[in-house]
Amino acid sequence: MDCDLLITGGPDCDPASGKNGAFDLAVREGKIWRVEPDLSTLQSEIKLDARGLLVTPGLIDLHVHVYPRHTRLGLDPDPLAAAGGVTTMLDTGSAGSRNFAGFRKDVIDRAETRILALVNLSCIGLAADDLGELMDRRYADPQGVLRTLKQHPGVAVGVKIRAGKHIIGEGPAAWANFREAVEAARQSNTWLMVHIGESPMSVPEMLEHLAPGDCITHCFKGGSTRILDEQGQLFPEVQAAVQRGVTFDVGHGFGSFEWETATQALAQGFEPTTISTDLHTLNVHGPVYDLPTTLSKFLMLGLSLPRVIEMATLSPAKILGLSHLIGTLRPGSLADIALFEKRTGRFLFTDSYRQTRTGTELLTAAATIRGGQLLAPAGSLRSRHLAQ
Repeated sequence: MDCDLLITGGPDCDPASGKNGAFDLAVREGKIWRVEPDLSTLQSEIKLDARGLLVTPGLIDLHVHVYPRHTRLGLDPDPLAAAGGVTTMLDTGSAGSRNFAGFRKDVIDRAETRILALVNLSCIGLAADDLGELMDRRYADPQGVLRTLKQHPGVAVGVKIRAGKHIIGEGPAAWANFREAVEAARQSNTWLMVHIGESPMSVPEMLEHLAPGDCITHCFKGGSTRILDEQGQLFPEVQAAVQRGVTFDVGHGFGSFEWETATQALAQGFEPTTISTDLHTLNVHGPVYDLPTTLSKFLMLGLSLPRVIEMATLSPAKILGLSHLIGTLRPGSLADIALFEKRTGRFLFTDSYRQTRTGTELLTAAATIRGGQLLAPAGSLRSRHLAQ
């Protein structure tokens, strides 16, 4: 056999390499071997006919919660990833210093899905998320964060704080928590993701403390803590932060994505750096469902297909420092690949505030390939055989 897996019939959409067109793709020994207009003469163990489908790099979801049974929000990563074209996930603070080792042993090291994680400033992570993991300052453990990052290099990759006032408190206690999270990121030479949500400080106030590479997640949330002022205008501090390298992540979630905020921000030229789901037990059956559905919402909002794919492949790969390995279909990169149906019709999409809008395009996963292995169950493609 020439290769292990062959995908024919494209088209491909790979923002990292600039390939957008009809290409065949051959995989050998877990890596992408050749990407050329016609490889149909190659002999392969597995052949996938991608006519009428879209071939992209495996999606990277930069905001999920996949610590099941130990946290009430945690989902099983593998079925979720296979069904959604996702090959890499970033768990954002489900575990802290006291339970990260268990999270790695029970979930990360056993999963087929590539899972990286941010370490919660709270030593208990999200074990009691509904009670506010930093309402008691004794749970803040910046030294434990540093120790955890050192003990789990390449897996624990940064710091997370949920900066809602029902989580970190108000006044001096809130600022102490926030500053300790910032300092942990600085001392560890990693980065900080800040969850905004009815916070005790404004977005411009937070941005004063963020450095290039740090991230604001839930950037299109409604309510009192937004990237827009009371008149719906983008804060100048937000645009300045973009210019200096602070990133902004969608993190759709159960209560963190509003059509109006997204529409107003996009109209003023602001685009998120990454599109992610914040998938957990409270939103997996709606309004989020999966990453392809979330990407489809941004197609409806007017972003182009290549731009939307970039925000879920190349952009998060860069944030994770892995753009040489994942988020691309370049030869030599890991064979993480997704195939999608692009359905047309009339589709109802719902934001986190139960407001609906109608779109005309819906992406659904047809197959997911991680490291050259076709995952199952992984969409409809395995049983589809087209006649000539």
